[in-house]
Amino acid sequence: MSDRLIWIWLSLACGAGSRAYNRLFASFNTLREIYEAPVERFLEIAGIDEKTASALADKDMTRAQNILSLCIKRGWGILTYGDKRYPKRLRTLTDPPVVLYYKGRLPDFDDGVYVAVVGTRKMTPYGERQAYRLSYALSAGGATVVSGMALGCDAMAANGALDAGAATVAVLGCGIDRYYPPEHKVLAEHIIKNGVILTEYPPGTPPAGANFPVRNRIISGLSQCTLVIEAPRGSGALITARTALLQGRDLFAVPGELGGESSVGTNALIRDGARIVTSACDILSLYEFLYPHAVSVEAAEAAERRINEKAGHESAKLRGVTSRSTQKSSESKRENSNENTWGGQEKHILAKKDAKMKAKSTPVESYDNYADADADSDSSYSFAKAREEVAQQKANMTSKPLSMTELPIDENERAVLAALGSSSLTADELVAKGFTANEVMSALTILEILGYVTALPGGRFVRTR
Repeated sequence: MSDRLIWIWLSLACGAGSRAYNRLFASFNTLREIYEAPVERFLEIAGIDEKTASALADKDMTRAQNILSLCIKRGWGILTYGDKRYPKRLRTLTDPPVVLYYKGRLPDFDDGVYVAVVGTRKMTPYGERQAYRLSYALSAGGATVVSGMALGCDAMAANGALDAGAATVAVLGCGIDRYYPPEHKVLAEHIIKNGVILTEYPPGTPPAGANFPVRNRIISGLSQCTLVIEAPRGSGALITARTALLQGRDLFAVPGELGGESSVGTNALIRDGARIVTSACDILSLYEFLYPHAVSVEAAEAAERRINEKAGHESAKLRGVTSRSTQKSSESKRENSNENTWGGQEKHILAKKDAKMKAKSTPVESYDNYADADADSDSSYSFAKAREEVAQQKANMTSKPLSMTELPIDENERAVLAALGSSSLTADELVAKGFTANEVMSALTILEILGYVTALPGGRFVRTR
């Protein structure tokens, strides 16, 4: 039995975003020990509930084998926690994804600067321009943009990176066999051709609302820093920002109109300590000395001088990106050619970088690559050694998270916390108290991150402070 198969089994048993993984890694020395352990052994581990222990005690590999076979048949890549290419930054998380399914070329996440670009789905034209402009310049300067391919900010960020002729990374909140939103199918195909889309959710997983806050920790976790473009109060981008802080990542934000609803969140982040960003150079200048071979502030400055908003929005339209300004435009569509996008006009900016990226990146595995299912996996993977490596990585982190007291909970989060009282309630029971489902899920996610509530078995939540 291959280690790859066991990793898939483990991911199915514990689920996405589980903190059980690190508890298991701390209690066992090898992956096989976890697989062979009886239910009693799991129940002895603090933080492993009966439901998870029961799932781990079920050694049936049928579903895991079906997923592996499907990935082989469709040519979808599988990256596991035991793979040598697994991103080191994800190992430092309290809830690392143990399996990542992907399409496209897998970059070397440990070499170069990765910037999470996040923001609201309902962007203003100003937000769209900044998401595109900054992502284009960051990519031209050698950074890799990481986003979620959602409507609004994610799409404009990916489009800016693609127009700069660079690879980009999109993290999905659904299975690798789903395009969400469906109107971004063309954009997804462009990302796959020039970068990679990935997800921890197994094939067939629908894009449920609860998946996206869980997904967001991977977006910030893959990156050295997170850039919030535009975010109203209650935006999921603020969840990503707070997650980034908890992960010890740098946080940046774009200032918005004072009093403007769409910028309430970003302006609050700046007020509370996030670094203000008006240019891609504000970010790249902090990392250039660490990655002189990959980052060029000069190239980013040149890109910002040449940036053309109209060209960016036209290319967004050509890739099927949903944009308020492109929807309102009455201009005729241009032909989809390299000459009509900044990706064609500016290829000389990243010619060397692109060649290097292609040489280092790993394409989606073919069937032949799976003849030895563990060709990319360390069969003797030691959790003890991994724990030492993670401890060293955390000790070497230069980023210092902002104090959580500097990011107080908002009115909705306080209301949900008050509704919990001293009882343990489910999300549905909280909705019955007069909240919307989105209000409850958003608040519970943030409150759990900040340590105000704890999730219990059976989907119940209890106040902890």
